[in-house]
Amino acid sequence: MIYLSKIIFLFILFFTYPLTAQISDIKYSTSNEEIIISIDSDSIATYAMLAAGTEKKETVILLHGLPGNERNLDLAQELRKNGFNVIYFNYRGAWGSQGEFSYANCLQDVSEVIDFFSKPENSEKYKIRTDSYILFGHSLGGGIALISGALDNRVKKIAVYSPFHIGTASDESLHWAYEYSKSLFMLELNPEKFYNELLANKNIYNVVNYNKELLQKPLLILDENERNKIWIEKLKNVEYVLMQTDHSFSDKRSELITKVINWLNN
Repeated sequence: MIYLSKIIFLFILFFTYPLTAQISDIKYSTSNEEIIISIDSDSIATYAMLAAGTEKKETVILLHGLPGNERNLDLAQELRKNGFNVIYFNYRGAWGSQGEFSYANCLQDVSEVIDFFSKPENSEKYKIRTDSYILFGHSLGGGIALISGALDNRVKKIAVYSPFHIGTASDESLHWAYEYSKSLFMLELNPEKFYNELLANKNIYNVVNYNKELLQKPLLILDENERNKIWIEKLKNVEYVLMQTDHSFSDKRSELITKVINWLNN
């Protein structure tokens, strides 16, 4: 009888172990999560691309531009292969997220997203290190990344490319943004109100004014031309890379991805 019991035990162990291993592998393999985050009375659409493994990881938050046609999901996949979690979200009033699109709201949204993933239950669930976020921004999202990162001690590194910098933008550039915003049906915004917000807050949205806060944070700024060089050179602790390409680095995606990953890993 004892002998028979041992045989049954070994039989169960043999046939259930592979299943248990498979479940464990699924639980700790890469995954994608669709998440809704509440900000005030609105909800924003968030997408988490989680790296494999049981340990908590550094997390890169992608910040899109105006309106956000370039989402940098090619970079996101490579970051995940290199062991980083990646969070992508649409600001309030953008691409289905509720609320009004404004520069001030974009800044608040970044902080609220970090707050959400820093809650103990979410940090554990999504395996996120709450002391080491990285911001990666494109165009309008570049300025948002630099200011948000300067004001949040949980952000340890900031990388941006083709940043649209409100603080030093000419009236002509801001007027272009105003005219362009009129066509952006995917954004919930009042073009006149948005334009006036940018004009009235150029000093607040000037990255150079946050130089002191940025001193302890490594910065990587990649640009398609030298239009931003004057204000970038006023920043400290920055690596500035110029690539002759278009606003989205369309023909330099491989170089962009390689540079960002190497910079993060050094």
